[in-house]
Amino acid sequence: MRARAMVGALAVALLLIPAWAWAQTETGSEHEHGSSSTQVGAGEGSHWNQGGTEGLSHRASSEIQARVDAASPGALIAIEPGIYHGDLVVDRGVMVEAAGHVLIVGDGDGSVISVTGDGAVIRGLHVQNSGIGPVGGPAGIRVEAEDVTIEGNLVDQTYMGIAVYGATGVRLLDNTIRGRVDAAIEGEGHATSGSAAQETAPPAGATGAHHGGAMTEAPSTLGGRPLRGDGVTLWNAEDTMVRGNTIEHVRDGVFMSFGSNVLIDRNRVLDSRYALHNMFGLDLFVTENTFKDNLSGAVLMYGGPVLLLRNEISGSASPSTGFGVLLKDVAGVDAVENVLLKNRIGIQVDGPAGDFENDTVVHGNTVALNQYGVSLYPSAHATFYRNSFVENTVQVVAQGHGVAGKNTWAYEGIGNYWSDYRGYDLGGEGVGDVPHHEGGSVESLMVRAPVLQALASGPAFSLLSAVEDRWVEHESIVVDPLPLMEPHSPALADGVT
Repeated sequence: MRARAMVGALAVALLLIPAWAWAQTETGSEHEHGSSSTQVGAGEGSHWNQGGTEGLSHRASSEIQARVDAASPGALIAIEPGIYHGDLVVDRGVMVEAAGHVLIVGDGDGSVISVTGDGAVIRGLHVQNSGIGPVGGPAGIRVEAEDVTIEGNLVDQTYMGIAVYGATGVRLLDNTIRGRVDAAIEGEGHATSGSAAQETAPPAGATGAHHGGAMTEAPSTLGGRPLRGDGVTLWNAEDTMVRGNTIEHVRDGVFMSFGSNVLIDRNRVLDSRYALHNMFGLDLFVTENTFKDNLSGAVLMYGGPVLLLRNEISGSASPSTGFGVLLKDVAGVDAVENVLLKNRIGIQVDGPAGDFENDTVVHGNTVALNQYGVSLYPSAHATFYRNSFVENTVQVVAQGHGVAGKNTWAYEGIGNYWSDYRGYDLGGEGVGDVPHHEGGSVESLMVRAPVLQALASGPAFSLLSAVEDRWVEHESIVVDPLPLMEPHSPALADGVT
């Protein structure tokens, strides 16, 4: 637990650093940039103006490019309102900032803005019309430089939103990324493929694109529809912050491949494939995000350690995946005080095999109103305590034989709250006097025949479960020796039923 405590302490320290402090510490203050400005803008500062394009003049992006090419590192280039046509390359450490509504419309072939200059800042722009993808991984904003800040931009009608390749110290702050609503989503079954994909997301100049983890020369359409790309792509990125972004209608909200020491916090990801998809990433901190109405929430595969802290994940209801949280062979997971609500599966644990010093610890979470609260593979070895399992159709289910007895359901005198606990607490200590048992042949039957879930809350299944508990010899999936009589985890919002 010592290493786990150190990871938690680091995450708390990162959370205490406000976004403006990161930006000013790494890139210099706005005053410092302004002292070498090439133009004083008269617009709305550093955040995108949500007004329409009516009345804006049409201009060439080459005007901006000429000013970038002539600027010294540290200069502020304030762009006056207008619609600028053509791609842009920022190859030096300047701040490119909108002074009003600035729309950059790409050529439709490749990335719209390519950032290759260390220390560059892109702020307040509206970016559209990258290449169609997936070949070459075109993005609204593509970053291949150190200590870059991308803040307060709107990126829409692009394949990928913001892509970071092989860079260190990048900050993605308060951006809005909207994918192509009518584009197709492919590769949903990647989360259940059961084997480690050879993840080779492309560095600069590559011609392939990842599809559920693999580099392929893939077609650009599915059923005649263009494909969605990821909102934020991080390939081999280190010391990266993704904070306060709103991402919707994309493939994966945040896709991370390899890389280390990444903080993903206070983002909203809606109506996408996977809200978060991590492959082989190390030292990942996922805190206070809202993942709502995606096919799956946090899909974490290989690598670790990972801290999942105070996230709200709801509405992951896909019949193929539908995970609130999927942990596949991830070492050293702490899942703390999350709310997992109305997903097909609240949390699924599969592995890692053979490493009991870096197991999964799930504590203080509210797992409520899911079809399956917890799904466990025989390779899982997790510790659960202080969680609240509330009115899930099936509280805990085994995905195969040999699950019973491999997981721990109490720690340091604290078990879990179970809404279906039938025991009692004569002494009033807040802990049940008899152990709580979950999971048997009735629950396993619903895994094999999901259609029976429609009957799970009826009296017939209740009777079957009661008969099995009392008279049928079976090995419970869960034996919680210290069940809590009241919840000790985050409360559900008012009106949730």
